[in-house]
Amino acid sequence: MIDSGRLFIIGVTLLISFLAYTSQIFVFWDFLGGLNIECLKILIPFNISVILIFWNYYLTCTTDPGRVPADWYPKENQENIELKRSTRAPRYCKTCSAYKPPRSHHCSTCRRCVLKMDHHCPWTNNCVGHYNYGHFIRFVFWVDVACTYHLILLIKRTAKMVQDISYYRYEPTTLEMIFIILNYAAVIPVLLSVGILSLYHFYCMLFNTTTIENWEKDKVSTMVRKGKIKQVIFPYDIGVYKNIRSVLGYNPLLWCLPQQMDGTGLSYPIAKDSGNNEDNDLDLDFIV
Repeated sequence: MIDSGRLFIIGVTLLISFLAYTSQIFVFWDFLGGLNIECLKILIPFNISVILIFWNYYLTCTTDPGRVPADWYPKENQENIELKRSTRAPRYCKTCSAYKPPRSHHCSTCRRCVLKMDHHCPWTNNCVGHYNYGHFIRFVFWVDVACTYHLILLIKRTAKMVQDISYYRYEPTTLEMIFIILNYAAVIPVLLSVGILSLYHFYCMLFNTTTIENWEKDKVSTMVRKGKIKQVIFPYDIGVYKNIRSVLGYNPLLWCLPQQMDGTGLSYPIAKDSGNNEDNDLDLDFIV
């Protein structure tokens, strides 16, 4: 039996393939006049974006998000150690029986702690963490690009088809009509859902935060309003440009291309004005 995680991956792969290739074979190819320079100018960029979708999706699925070394423990002189507010002790995972580095969390699905864990993604059958977050960001970005490109071509084809039918110059085949309708039915929900997801994660990247840390910020804000705790500063926002570089790499010209993540995932730079006092210690001990 194939487990549910692999079924999700197969489903995503088939959906991408359906949108990418049925549109070109049954709709765009004849619309663009077959094999000619103008057709290639339009379809080559589309296929490049599809290749980058598959590439980054594969890397997101297969790259280990980051494991905590078995012998890791917080050193006394180590900066920005995250402490539990209740005990003032370094964060410790009772399930793994090991200390947790900054920004790491235990994933109940993967059954281990993950470095800079953002979330467990069923669509990739993998956690999204330190080593594959950049691949995930590029994946959703290229889905946005390809689906927008796809939808524009589909709308142009529909407009031309309506015009030709109005002047009795052309009558589409049943097969073409079926695939036009199916492509509309698939690309619009994908673009809306992935578009919203990508905007959220672009926001997280700009401010160097994770989904779990955003949940924690909401919880802290509520506790501050109720007067239960003092204001807590989340120290990892080091400026928009540096935040993006920490995820997508140091060379802006290569941000959209797959590349390995820098750093060990065991420590992260903190903002200069965040300080390192007790009021800024984080309590992020969640089981996800």
